[in-house]
Amino acid sequence: MAKRVSEASSLTETQLEALLLYRRVKSGELTLKQAAAVREPEPTTVGAFYHTVSEAKANMRQAIMTLAAGIWLGYVSQADLRRLFDQLANTPSAFDDPRAEAMFPVLEALAQKIAQ
Repeated sequence: MAKRVSEASSLTETQLEALLLYRRVKSGELTLKQAAAVREPEPTTVGAFYHTVSEAKANMRQAIMTLAAGIWLGYVSQADLRRLFDQLANTPSAFDDPRAEAMFPVLEALAQKIAQ
């Protein structure tokens, strides 16, 4: 699922995986050192891991500002975004959940409709 999401978003698969691990760091489940050590496909340094997380966060901020610009320009409707967010709220957040995988084509279709 991470691969499919990375292909459809501005985040790389490595960035998505790093963000998933970083969420566990923020919750206290892992330390930064542990997260860097379990990163796939191979462990990395804490500095490289944190750099990847920082790049991913910057990409997320950029995507949010892109949506804001789309709304301000009248290119993206708030109603369409609301439908997308409602759909996301009902989608499991775990990338390995089969229900999330099944919902992905619906999310892709909504994204396509919004960015016509």
